[in-house]
Amino acid sequence: MAKQSHRKGLFLLLLIFISMDFAKGFEKEKVHKLHQLNRDVVLLNLINGLYLTTEQTENLIDKIESAEQVRENFLNELERRKDQIEEVLEEVREALLKGQEIPENLKRRVHRMKEIKHRLEDERGEKLIRLESEVEKLLTPNQRIVIDEYKPCTIPTSQGKIGQSVETAAEGAARLLTRIRHMPKDRYELTKEMFVDFHLDKIERHLGFKHEEEKEQYRQEALDVFETARSLSDKEFLVQKGELARRFLPQDVKIRKHRKNQLGRVGHFLLDPALVPILKERLKQV
Repeated sequence: MAKQSHRKGLFLLLLIFISMDFAKGFEKEKVHKLHQLNRDVVLLNLINGLYLTTEQTENLIDKIESAEQVRENFLNELERRKDQIEEVLEEVREALLKGQEIPENLKRRVHRMKEIKHRLEDERGEKLIRLESEVEKLLTPNQRIVIDEYKPCTIPTSQGKIGQSVETAAEGAARLLTRIRHMPKDRYELTKEMFVDFHLDKIERHLGFKHEEEKEQYRQEALDVFETARSLSDKEFLVQKGELARRFLPQDVKIRKHRKNQLGRVGHFLLDPALVPILKERLKQV
């Protein structure tokens, strides 16, 4: 009787663990599906603003599939070396658990594993960036502007379409510069750093800076734009405010540069494998 009760207890415990695993899997599946749906909506909003031709769509599908092959080859190479990496890491762990100094030959093997990984990452990055460059050549100048100015969204903003011109995108910056021009000197001196810091925070949040020197360089340029805007006559400012505003935009090309092994906005959006079924569906509608 006791054995039967014990078996029932184990069976119930097993059921609980199975249920917990199932629940965790279900939750992960739900999160994954929500993430996928959100990504599809963000990509669709961009694609709807690009008005790709049939030829562009077909070429873009080829580039995305090539990018996926590059990513798959990278993962396969890592998988092929998985046993070697695990063996080295286990030896390091054993030495550390025993409180021993890591032997020089083991250190060399660790460095060798890192070098291999970095080399593979560099190769993947170079190939993807090369594909991104090929995708950029497929696009018209206006389509590149659309991607530069696109802010990922679920519902497109009601103020202006996706794909608006640089001049339209710069209107907010131009209004700020107009406001800066009309400030009394003492108030301007008190608040100019605050305006620049607010602007830098936006850039850092959406694009990032490579290092602190780059951030400081852009800070100085923003302050220079302020000073230039204040020094111009009304007529000169009217002529030059569009160019000054473009220099002040977060999408400024001096900030939006490629990082090592990191795609730019074109590659981030248009080499996304989630785009392939969307683009293929579009081709069916032609």
